[in-house]
Amino acid sequence: MASFQLRQFHFFKRESLKDLPEAFGQPDLLMASNGGDLIFLADSAGFIHIVNRKLVVRSFMAASDAHGMRITQMLHIHQTRTLLTVEENVSAATSRSAIKLWSVDSLLRHEDTQPVVVKYQQPTSTPYPLTAVAATPSISQIALGFAGGHMMLIRGNILKSKSTKQRTLHVAPEPVTNLHFVTDAAGTRVTLFATTTAQTMVFDTSGSKSEPAVLEERGCGIGCSLMNEEDELIVARDEAIYTYTVDGRGPCFAFDAPKVLLRRFKHYLLLATAAPSSMAPNLANGDDRPPVDATESRVYSYNDPTTFTILDTKNKLVAYTGVVPGGVRGVATEWGSIFVLGGHGTMDFFSEKDLLERLDILYRQNLYPLAVKMAQNGNYDMASVAGIYKRYGDWLYSKDDFDSAMLQYVQTIGVVEPSYIIRKYLDAQRLNNLTSYLQELHTAGMATSDHTTLLLNCYTKLRDEERLNQFIHTQEDYQFDIDTAIHVCRQAGFYEQALYLADKFSKTGMYLKLKIEDQDDIKAALEYMRKLGDTDISAYLAEFGRRCLGSLPSETTELLVDVCLNGMNVRAAAATADEMHDDMSAPYADTTSLLSMRRIQHLFADQPTWLAAFLERIITRRWLPSDSSRELIAEEDSDMKSAWNTLLELYLCSVESPLHELNTSSSPSEKQTPKERALNLLRNPRTNIDWERAYVLCASNGFTEGIAALYEQRGDIAALLDLYIEHDSLPSMRRLLDEHGESQPDLYIKALHYLARNPQLADNEELLADCLSTIEKHNLMSPLRVLQALGDSEQSGVTLGMVRGYIMRQINATSKRIEDNKAAIASYTSEFKVHSEKMDALKNKPIVFQSTKCTSCMAPLDLPSVHFLCKHSYHQRCLGDIGDSCPRCQAENQKLEDQRRAQEISAKQHDAFFDKLHHSDEGFDVIASWFAKSPFAFTKLIDQ
Repeated sequence: MASFQLRQFHFFKRESLKDLPEAFGQPDLLMASNGGDLIFLADSAGFIHIVNRKLVVRSFMAASDAHGMRITQMLHIHQTRTLLTVEENVSAATSRSAIKLWSVDSLLRHEDTQPVVVKYQQPTSTPYPLTAVAATPSISQIALGFAGGHMMLIRGNILKSKSTKQRTLHVAPEPVTNLHFVTDAAGTRVTLFATTTAQTMVFDTSGSKSEPAVLEERGCGIGCSLMNEEDELIVARDEAIYTYTVDGRGPCFAFDAPKVLLRRFKHYLLLATAAPSSMAPNLANGDDRPPVDATESRVYSYNDPTTFTILDTKNKLVAYTGVVPGGVRGVATEWGSIFVLGGHGTMDFFSEKDLLERLDILYRQNLYPLAVKMAQNGNYDMASVAGIYKRYGDWLYSKDDFDSAMLQYVQTIGVVEPSYIIRKYLDAQRLNNLTSYLQELHTAGMATSDHTTLLLNCYTKLRDEERLNQFIHTQEDYQFDIDTAIHVCRQAGFYEQALYLADKFSKTGMYLKLKIEDQDDIKAALEYMRKLGDTDISAYLAEFGRRCLGSLPSETTELLVDVCLNGMNVRAAAATADEMHDDMSAPYADTTSLLSMRRIQHLFADQPTWLAAFLERIITRRWLPSDSSRELIAEEDSDMKSAWNTLLELYLCSVESPLHELNTSSSPSEKQTPKERALNLLRNPRTNIDWERAYVLCASNGFTEGIAALYEQRGDIAALLDLYIEHDSLPSMRRLLDEHGESQPDLYIKALHYLARNPQLADNEELLADCLSTIEKHNLMSPLRVLQALGDSEQSGVTLGMVRGYIMRQINATSKRIEDNKAAIASYTSEFKVHSEKMDALKNKPIVFQSTKCTSCMAPLDLPSVHFLCKHSYHQRCLGDIGDSCPRCQAENQKLEDQRRAQEISAKQHDAFFDKLHHSDEGFDVIASWFAKSPFAFTKLIDQ
């Protein structure tokens, strides 16, 4: 086998223990330990010494030297706290070995403990020395190996010396050197590994029959094998160290040196190699020497110096090597350290250096890969391992090995600040390295938006579209900021890549920006928006609607109409659902983000014709159908008013819709003007237009027909007549008087004043005659005021002949009224004279009562009787409790009394008098009427 030179280090500190107990000075010591926190020593006198952590020794006699017995082997089974010893009579070559089991706890308590002697039969008539022994953790099986090649198995309750059975497992032609048991986790399967000087084999001792399975036709020396933590057999031969499982040989580790002892400490292998001083390899300084033939016959002295080596098989290095004078008599691994018993009674103590110290040794030699491996095997945290990679990368970078340095820097992702590495590779000539690092940074999910920006910028600067596509299309979890990636691709002109990311990750806004602003593909953008939900499409139409209208107004308008109508339906449904539920805190749907009609109109700021088309389409599909008599919610009602008002304003500004949705002409092919459409809107009883706003719009645009329609809609006929008068529209005024003159005769007064002020229209005698006739019929004005109205204007063209008939009728009526008044005055004078004479007679002349019958009972009068001034007489008994008033005249007198009291009350009602006086065209008549009722006279009388 070729020589394999290992790197050698001093990772262990070696100290020689001083002032050792006397037991360590005994000759021919045998040492044993097995993780039980104790070290066992056996001397040639038959004593066993138990050493604890504080090096306190407890000794007891195990074999009597007087009988020539000596302990040749010791095995500590720490699971059961049992010490197995093998005693032999070294003075007799054919003596039988004795196997004893000692309770360690009893020995430590200084009890007089008798061991359990394991009974067995020699496999042959000629005794052979016992060269190997092994026991299971529960000591349910013990395996014995003899120098004659026999292997025996003892099973049963061995600790109780009951029901034990013995059988021969195998007979080998050469001595047995080592035995090792392996038990599975359940404890049901027991495997025995065995080595001889020429073979390595394995047995399954769980059953009654155990056929050996030869793993290799090569063996090893005594003490040169062990079991590792993975239940693998480790065999040390001169040329290498081999690994075996029940299935066969595994990997090997080349280390050429004659081995005499093999032990294990953590992941280290402890080797004692014996060789003549002239042939021993100088492992301390790493000198090379020719390989040694494993078959070469050598003779070594037991007390020759032995090289003690600590191998790190994981990291493929020698952790320590040194010479033990007098040879290695035993090795114990307890209390986290290594104890080596020398042949001269010395005890060397080996402690592993701190990991930082070991790494520092490697740093000084620039052995960074080995340092990384050692840190990983030592369960170093990721941050510390990354620190080693960083040092390694810095060292390679200083050597201008940028590619290799980048491989190390990649390992620091997640620990070392990326900006530290990025700054080193910002040079344009190292963009490939920087790109590789940034890719790994994204793969690890540690990239920020700045890193994504930098990576994509690297792709774009390199114009490496293939890698850019690979980066974008082959990602599974996309561990980078999508918005940043889209932004960078967009800036660099890689629109397809940006669109792919935006579409894949539903970045709708960015997708539409790319389609509309960068590719000017408005049609595709509109088709994409139609697939969105109500809320999303509302938001994006509000953002991109104006741009879309500028390119594809018809398609965009249709989309806006659909969105607006759908939003109205959703809001109406939500309002209905809210009314049906008592819990108003749980609405049917969130409608605040839906695009309403009023929020859409501003998009048509530079497209007034399509705004008119949009409003027409909304109105015809939502509010004009015959089945649209439903009750509107408040928001929709506001939208409807806004639509009508805005559409009216557009018509008045001569904006013509390209769709002609509201064409009410009798012939569909006949095109209406915007003013005609506006007039139709105002006259349509189903429109819901704000009257004041419509009036302002019509007035500001000089649309008289619209103002007239508004007055008609409100029923303000007087204002409508004023409008016709203002615009000298005599036919309209005549039509209005014909329609509403009978119900509102006051209109003729305004018409009369208008005719009087406009001489150019004064020759319309028919209209003037109608006005005078209606005024006369309803007595709307006194003749004097009529004449004043006709003659006030200096430019009045009304002649006497035009009003002669009216004047004559008024003169005749006045004359007749004078004659009637005179007759009434004469009648009142005559009546007044008669009443005055009666009053005078009552006051000054005697009254003769000639009535002979009672006015009440019509019986002849007798005394006592009562006579009234009204000439009525009554029996006193017929009057009863009636007072001083005549029963027959009482009703008439009461009526007069009420009139008198009413005059008294009216005498104090000055406001009523002045109110009548103010509202009457004939003030004199009012004053005369009040004087006739004598309220002023009564008041004067009271004052006096």
